[in-house]
Amino acid sequence: MSANPMDALVQRATTQLNRLDDALASLHAIRAEAVSRDGRVRVEVDGNGSPTGLWLSESLHDLDARVLARTITETAHHAAAAAAEERNRITTALFDTYDES
Repeated sequence: MSANPMDALVQRATTQLNRLDDALASLHAIRAEAVSRDGRVRVEVDGNGSPTGLWLSESLHDLDARVLARTITETAHHAAAAAAEERNRITTALFDTYDES
């Protein structure tokens, strides 16, 4: 193998590695949040859908505990769905670049 084809191979591998590193960094940085319909609950999740923050309004005193639990769960679900969409966007873009190579 001559130097030129080897250089091209190394450059291609380096480019793909850099794309993978960028995608991994983007996946790690994903944060998504959702607010409940009544605006009293806000949930933030990471790229895996794991909660990283929960904010509750001070006006929850009139809310039944079961309703609050359901509201938190639904809001967390919406935030996790948004994180999953972003994760899918990043991985699809990464895989598309490999199809181009």
